[in-house]
Amino acid sequence: MNNVESIASVPAILKNGKEWFRAMGSEKSPGFTLYSLSGHVTSPGQYEAPLGITLRQLLEMSGGMRAGHRLKFWTPGGSSTPMFTAEHLDVPLDYEGVGAAGSMLGTKALQCFDETTCVVRAVTRWTEFYAHESCGKCTPCREGTYWLVQLLRDIEAGKGARSDLDKLADIADNINGKSFCALGDGAASPIFSSLKYFREEYEQHITGRGCPFDPAKSTAWADRPEVNA
Repeated sequence: MNNVESIASVPAILKNGKEWFRAMGSEKSPGFTLYSLSGHVTSPGQYEAPLGITLRQLLEMSGGMRAGHRLKFWTPGGSSTPMFTAEHLDVPLDYEGVGAAGSMLGTKALQCFDETTCVVRAVTRWTEFYAHESCGKCTPCREGTYWLVQLLRDIEAGKGARSDLDKLADIADNINGKSFCALGDGAASPIFSSLKYFREEYEQHITGRGCPFDPAKSTAWADRPEVNA
């Protein structure tokens, strides 16, 4: 299967040779690729780099996280891949390295979020997208994404219960690997990984009867002087 990225690599390989190409990247994931860096980074964009580069190195190339803020969580391959945290800054971004760390390289869409972002809110928005995009053909995805959204909205609004966290995991498990296409698996990934790394944040929404984060602070313009004047 060929896509724009693979076809665009052909001229350079023909010009410089396969050994030149294989000299970059890792043994099992040779060559270079495009990483889409977005979110709370100083200079988001498309970065061409050898496979196996780390997010720490990509952030150095892009000017780091926005001034005065730190990385909280990120996706190595878009919202359908299990999220990582700042502890994973040095994971090699090739297929084997990301897989060994518990996620997937996927589309290499690295969405980076700083400490102003509510994980519950982010996962809710992602899940709303998957529920909307579900074609409705298979029951696990059609019903599962619907009920995930209902539970997440209740938790975000402070109307959830501790038992809802187990329900989220149970519903996600009933979707994962049981849908006709990969959309169901993608919907389950952020549920599993966010509960793994940020269960305490979910519990704060429940015990505090609401979201402890100000959504305005996570916007791209939040730190502009004219906004805070």
